[in-house]
Amino acid sequence: MADAALWIMVIVLAAVIFVLMQLLKRVLKAATSIPAKIDAIAGVAAAASKDLDAVAVLLTTQGYIKSIRASVLDYGGSLDAALPDY
Repeated sequence: MADAALWIMVIVLAAVIFVLMQLLKRVLKAATSIPAKIDAIAGVAAAASKDLDAVAVLLTTQGYIKSIRASVLDYGGSLDAALPDY
């Protein structure tokens, strides 16, 4: 009976080792795929940062629009008098 129990333990141990090796192989495969994904994310981040360079231009444009709007509003009454109504 002790011989049978020993053989069952050896078979179970072999199965556990096999499953463990398969799991470790999958973990290694997933871990080695990470650098490629990081490089892809870095490329997208670099392109996004170039898009953000235009924000400074938008801020100056916003200031110009505010000053032009104020100038147009200042002349609003004069334009009503100068342009005929149709």
